[in-house]
Amino acid sequence: MTTLENFYFGNINPSEYRQSGDTKKKLSEIAKLLDGLLSMLTTEHQKDKLEQIENCQLSLIALSEKDAYIEGFKLGVRMTTEIYADTQQWG
Repeated sequence: MTTLENFYFGNINPSEYRQSGDTKKKLSEIAKLLDGLLSMLTTEHQKDKLEQIENCQLSLIALSEKDAYIEGFKLGVRMTTEIYADTQQWG
């Protein structure tokens, strides 16, 4: 099956990718720090604020990843277009 066919049939999901060991390590570190901070908070209001910050941060990360994916895809298409144009010019 071609890449386009796999993409069409849902076998390729660009938003799912393997995380590097460094990324996993940092995520674990952040989780431990947040758990430590959560245990220091004494009121439900404080805990709710921390949860709001976490949710906002996760949303921001998702938006940043989406933007980076789109920009990377556009760059790849521009590069492919330039390569194709060059081969047409010389061929």
